[in-house]
Amino acid sequence: MVNNKSFTKEWLDSFRAKKEHKGINVTILEKMVHALSLLEHLKLAGLDLVFKGGTSLVLLLEEGNRFSIDIDIISSVERKKLEEILDAVLGNSHFSKNTLNERRSYKEGIPKAHYTFEFNSVYNPNVPGTILLDILFDSPHYPELIETSINTPWLSVDEDVTTITTPSVNSICGDKLTAFAPETIGIPYYKADQLFAMEICKQLFDLGKLFESITDMATVKKSFSAFAKAELSYRSSDKDFSNRKLTETNVLWDSINTCAIIAKRERNPTAETKKKFTDLNLGIRSFGSAFLMTGNFRIEEAMAASARVAYINAILLQPKAIDIEYYKGQDISELIIENEDWAFLNRLKRQPDKSIFYYWYKAVELL
Repeated sequence: MVNNKSFTKEWLDSFRAKKEHKGINVTILEKMVHALSLLEHLKLAGLDLVFKGGTSLVLLLEEGNRFSIDIDIISSVERKKLEEILDAVLGNSHFSKNTLNERRSYKEGIPKAHYTFEFNSVYNPNVPGTILLDILFDSPHYPELIETSINTPWLSVDEDVTTITTPSVNSICGDKLTAFAPETIGIPYYKADQLFAMEICKQLFDLGKLFESITDMATVKKSFSAFAKAELSYRSSDKDFSNRKLTETNVLWDSINTCAIIAKRERNPTAETKKKFTDLNLGIRSFGSAFLMTGNFRIEEAMAASARVAYINAILLQPKAIDIEYYKGQDISELIIENEDWAFLNRLKRQPDKSIFYYWYKAVELL
């Protein structure tokens, strides 16, 4: 189990004493630690769930990850039973309160509910810390589920480690690809007048990290197809959306085109794509300054991640899955993209990170 030591200021501050973590935001770290504790309490209270989303990657990927502070789960539990379990969590944990977001929960369309849990913060005693619990009421569409330990260097854990059901890396990659499609079924650039580019960039970051751990593209393809179908179905009651008659292929091309906007940077040719790049670049800067455990996520890292995402999507456009041909220092000097629609990518050969051009070259081979 997660030990109470994990919640102390001494434990949380100790990470900033390490060279690789000296720039971390400890208030975000505190939220993530409490989020993982909430997850454990949900499991111990008997909730049948699959843990997904960005915070699950803290457990699935061993290093180079980002902080994530929401708990996203899938469950088929009925509301009455769920709220009994949530009350039990309050009675058996350090969380002081939970509140339902009634405006966004139990509505027509996507079957979701959103609850906020409060805890006492060691950094701001006068204002409760909050953790968001997002629940999708459905059966899990993941082709592979695994048991994953709630154990990470960010936690002090007793010997009796709790395990949780999560998708595999291959499965969650297919799921996350549907979120990085802002013009179709993914996180949009704007909700009302609020810019959501940082949330788009979180998905890009996650996919760039997941790419390196993919072992079976057939599973990625199966997972993407299942989640794309589900997302398209959820939105079918929206007449304007339904009239667009979108398909999985449209979603894949949406993602590829978004990657191309990042690759073109300031050279985007139209006012529309220039604005999208400006928004994405703002999202990259906002995300990279607060949520990273180590390293950087600047435009150069975003270009590398988007090249990988474009390659995955190009593979998924094929009738059958093919294996990723990973970059292992291959000489790219003789490689030339001759397709006129994509020839602008040849300038990427000048980038210090040669994998950027390599993965775009492999993607265009398939387009």
